[in-house]
Amino acid sequence: MAVYDKGDRVRVTALFKTAGTGVATTATATQKKPSGADTALTVIGGSSTGIYYVDVDLDQVGTHTVKIESTDVVIASETIGLEVGKSVFDHA
Repeated sequence: MAVYDKGDRVRVTALFKTAGTGVATTATATQKKPSGADTALTVIGGSSTGIYYVDVDLDQVGTHTVKIESTDVVIASETIGLEVGKSVFDHA
């Protein structure tokens, strides 16, 4: 797993397909921060049908968990963990 710096912005991408073909769907995303707080993220449609992404701001040291899911045309979800390491510049 890659380790990111506090303050990085990371793009997380999801591809929703049915029968091997990307499909337009309604996608939602949630970020769970190391503090335990949940944040709704804005999901953006990509350049091709079925591709969606979110830009995640990593503002705390620890593991940020991001879940992108669809509940209409395709019933699917993906969860990913993003690790932010402590550096000499972090005083908390």
